[in-house]
Amino acid sequence: MESSSVLSSTFGGYNAFLLALVALVLYNIGLVIYRLFFSPLARFPGPKITAITGWVEVYWDVVKGGQFIFQIEKWHEQYGPIIRITPWEVHIRDAEFYDELYSAKSRFSKMPHLMHRFNIPLSTFDVVEHDHHHRRRAIVAPFFTRQKVIDFSPYVTTRIEKLCKILETQYKGTGKVVILNEAWGALVTDALTWYTSALSYDFLDYPGFQAPFTTAIRNLAYSIPVSTHFPWFVAIMKALPESLIAVLDPQMKAVFDFHNELRKQIRRIGSGDNDGNKMVKHRTVFHELLGSNLQKGELTEDLLHNEAASITAAGIDTTKSALSVASFWIIKKREVYERLHNELVEAIPDSSQMPPLTDLEKLTYLQAVVQESALRLSYGVTERLMRTNPAGVIRYGKYTIPPNTRFSMTSYLQLRSPEIFPDPEEFIPERWLNNPVSPSGHPLNRYLSVFGKGPRMCLGMNFAQAEMYLALAGVFRRLDFELYQTDRSDVDMAGSYFVPMPKDGSQGVRVLVK
Repeated sequence: MESSSVLSSTFGGYNAFLLALVALVLYNIGLVIYRLFFSPLARFPGPKITAITGWVEVYWDVVKGGQFIFQIEKWHEQYGPIIRITPWEVHIRDAEFYDELYSAKSRFSKMPHLMHRFNIPLSTFDVVEHDHHHRRRAIVAPFFTRQKVIDFSPYVTTRIEKLCKILETQYKGTGKVVILNEAWGALVTDALTWYTSALSYDFLDYPGFQAPFTTAIRNLAYSIPVSTHFPWFVAIMKALPESLIAVLDPQMKAVFDFHNELRKQIRRIGSGDNDGNKMVKHRTVFHELLGSNLQKGELTEDLLHNEAASITAAGIDTTKSALSVASFWIIKKREVYERLHNELVEAIPDSSQMPPLTDLEKLTYLQAVVQESALRLSYGVTERLMRTNPAGVIRYGKYTIPPNTRFSMTSYLQLRSPEIFPDPEEFIPERWLNNPVSPSGHPLNRYLSVFGKGPRMCLGMNFAQAEMYLALAGVFRRLDFELYQTDRSDVDMAGSYFVPMPKDGSQGVRVLVK
């Protein structure tokens, strides 16, 4: 009897397992059939495999390393301007439609599953719902107005002067190699952290400009595909002691120190005990938030920290990358350097007396170089801008995207549109001269989507562009360079990790100062 009972129990357990397995198989078969034939997105063109499973994206982004964007580009060439790239998302590639989709009047929401991947979920950048985002952005947007950036630009000029002196006294004619990525990263960080938080790190004083913080920020980008697709990864990292993470990855200590210093600065400003802040004339982002109409319960230290960390991290690596790309092409194309240098010499007879930002912005060839290299060919954020429209449908040609369905476009593909930018992979500053227009008659800068478009476009756009004009004008007015074991593979995007990354093993834009 006892053995019979055990046998019956065993077979019963086996049958339950088999039944569960059959149910799982049938469920997945049903899910595949639904996604292929009955989903609201079933009629959209694209590979069948992407309609069936989202693991295709995970494979290309996580396993293959930032390659999904290139697959999307290939699928568009095969299937047309609108395609289904996952079971739940549609992607559009149409340069003329970009402004229409991401218009100033759009009221789109972001994806909730994306808000925790940078571990700053309270920042304006990660706010999901449109109205909430609009309210939060209105508080910090005045901090980045063009006039405030112009007022602050003399300080940026002092940092550029310091960089030039270091290059002239420590590198010029010595044969010592400079990694311009590191130099630009130090410059941008020193300027931006003083502007946003009244914190001075003096990264320009580091040997070779190699500050662990800027290097760590860059390397953290490689983890973004993982944290995007596996949110539990962020939760695990948050649960680990900082001391343990710093042992496993020593560069992370600089990141933790930065975040801890931000929190200390918040407390100092909140209490009025902040000598550094008393030395600056401008209000920091903390003052803007503390003086806002946010409810007291919402205005927490975590929110202040998340906001400042978001603005700083977003502004460092993108601008550093833009200046690195621009520098490479200016040095690589000798005729570009000569024409730019001549324009700068004429506009700046005394290189120690830099003109104001507003004067530099009027230099036509400098403007063309900035637009072509620092903006168009640097790409900015290369992740697709994924949104949903809770209020209604999105129409594109004969296709209708239902409410609350994910849709996206990608700045990288916009900036490489051959119908707008002939020979899109080539560096041609002259394409921006003489008020150029597209085949449809629109000004060419309409398609310069590097900062995004619409209500969620980059907050720091004015600051970033000011840094580009001031830095390129200041450095290339005074100095001449020669590339050292560097080619375009060191600046071309080999993978998208939210931001563009060059080939594995790249050591950056390395130069000798003549």
